[in-house]
Amino acid sequence: MHDTRVIVAATGGVAALAAGAVGVAINSPTFAVVAGSAGVVAAIAGVALGARARQSEYRLEQAEDEIRAVRRELASINAVLQEEASRRVAEEELGSSLEERARGEQAFDAATGLYDEKYFAVLAQQQVAAARRSLRPISVIIFEIDAMGDADRDTRLQALGVVGDVVRRTLRESDAACRLGDLMVGAILEDTPEAGAVWAAERVRGTLLASPVGDALTLSAGVACYPTHALGAAELVHQASRALDEARSRGRDRVELAPEPTS
Repeated sequence: MHDTRVIVAATGGVAALAAGAVGVAINSPTFAVVAGSAGVVAAIAGVALGARARQSEYRLEQAEDEIRAVRRELASINAVLQEEASRRVAEEELGSSLEERARGEQAFDAATGLYDEKYFAVLAQQQVAAARRSLRPISVIIFEIDAMGDADRDTRLQALGVVGDVVRRTLRESDAACRLGDLMVGAILEDTPEAGAVWAAERVRGTLLASPVGDALTLSAGVACYPTHALGAAELVHQASRALDEARSRGRDRVELAPEPTS
């Protein structure tokens, strides 16, 4: 387009120069007018072609911008589809693992009525993955019965049964709780930030204190929340365990929240 403008302008200029030269040679005003007219025509043609060229270039730039935007959008959609496919594969694998275990083994603990200990890690992983996709918090609470380490097995089982009943009656149906070892219970609270998890732990502790065995049976608890305290399931459980250790070191029968990471 730039070459066309140059050719038109040059042609007009040459024509005007030739007409002017002839006019001078023969001393004719007519040729002088022709020379001027040719120059004007050449200038007008050059301006018009320049305007068209700029408009065409602008439209071409717009089209290229739109193509780049479409490509970015397609890349974004492709990334979302790939993430969704990965999520479904992970969910199917976790679900299959849980179903296989449930078919071959007892899913619930007989003493507490809660999920068996072997499901806790799987449930925590599923809940953290779901929280990551939905950008919602989840919390883990680990309860431990205080001062029962020297009790006999039957006494520990009875105490666990009481605690399991309190946990089932106090937490929401959407929350998951598992027996952990001889004296501990782990709970996973979906869509629950730190304040809500501490409140839920205090409710469980308070309900136990208000029960007929409240004078003899108390609980300590540690709380950790995704994403505040950890981004992975294993680390989240670890942070809740550390908070439980802090609760026990401060005199037991209390709830402690995990500290926020310093970095």
